[in-house]
Amino acid sequence: MKGVLFIIDGLGDLPIPAFEGRTPLEAAQTPFLDRLAGRGRFGVIDPIAPGVLPNTHSGAGMLLGMYPGQVSRLNRGPVEAAGLGLQLQEGDVALRANFATLERAGDDWRVVDRRAGRIRHGTAELAEAMAGIGPIDGVSVLFQPTEQHRGVLVLSGPGLDAHVSDTDPGDHGDSNLLKHCRALSPGAERTASLINRYGQRVRETLQDHPVNQQRRQAGLLPANGLLTRGAGHPLALDNLVADHGIRASVVSGCNTVKGLGRLLGFRVIDDARFTADLDTDLDAKVRVTLDELQHAGLVFVHVKAPDICAHDRDPVAKRDLLSRIDQSLGSLVGEPVGIAVAADHTTDSNTGRHTADPVPAFMCAAGSEVGEACVSIKFGETACRNGNLPRVDSHGFLQSFLEMLSGGILPASKR
Repeated sequence: MKGVLFIIDGLGDLPIPAFEGRTPLEAAQTPFLDRLAGRGRFGVIDPIAPGVLPNTHSGAGMLLGMYPGQVSRLNRGPVEAAGLGLQLQEGDVALRANFATLERAGDDWRVVDRRAGRIRHGTAELAEAMAGIGPIDGVSVLFQPTEQHRGVLVLSGPGLDAHVSDTDPGDHGDSNLLKHCRALSPGAERTASLINRYGQRVRETLQDHPVNQQRRQAGLLPANGLLTRGAGHPLALDNLVADHGIRASVVSGCNTVKGLGRLLGFRVIDDARFTADLDTDLDAKVRVTLDELQHAGLVFVHVKAPDICAHDRDPVAKRDLLSRIDQSLGSLVGEPVGIAVAADHTTDSNTGRHTADPVPAFMCAAGSEVGEACVSIKFGETACRNGNLPRVDSHGFLQSFLEMLSGGILPASKR
């Protein structure tokens, strides 16, 4: 049996007062998800482990087959670099980078917006201007934008050490001041200094860039600074799916998930119709998924936009988007494939932050027809807390789904 696993980014949520205490998923119109969950096994799962706060790369990595023991060494920078297809060399340091809006605060810089108003246009021009920065002390510096405010920063040269702190204060920080990059090991002082000096040159380069002048005139936030996080050296990941000899593909518009797919050895589908925002073509994702199932045993379909809605504290947009996802997913109902739905983490639309809450999930065997469910449920957090699926982590959920697809007997591991 072949299968499709939908990773709906930030699917889980907390009760919303405007929805009379329901979550966006519980308030959404999801007839197909309801029926599939009722015909299968549904419950809540922990993306990493109970009480552990996940993010996209760790939560999605586990659902894609990464082993739990690798979470602690999975840094965002190398994942983002892989998403762009960059081949890191030994000793390189890669970092996730965000365009941001900064303003002076005495001797410091205040982060007005970590995402520069979710800038979508002009980032290529900004990156081109930044290409003239460096080398710095014999270290080459490469910045490449990915989608919206996101990008990748790669340092290449001798004596680099990725054990450095983030400059991004994050959504959970107790201060909105730009952080000074610090060495977290004795050999990382030079790398931290390089990142700080590069950040200063970026601010000087972008402050009066024509793109930012135009944005200010239009009442938009300028992208006049860069935040960095998740520094790491090149890495290799083991993979539950590949270890069992299963061919898999990834359908996503999110650079992070595409990077995870490439690191795990999956076929990654690049398509301009797939974005990491609300304008992603959901129907096209399903059509491409059906094509991929001609030669893959398992297809992972990732949708980023629900997480963005929650980060923007817009539960109405999240609810409506989940209804759209349900309608697109309905095209798979009745196909000879097993279907599973899960999430990388919960994102609270009240605060705009990730939480450590478990996420709703289900798996359903192939050939489920649209009709009366075996169990009548409204797929969501409340129903899943009382479901028939044991509470496990994402790795255990994927293992169970693979067992369902194989009729209870997985192919022999290649380990």
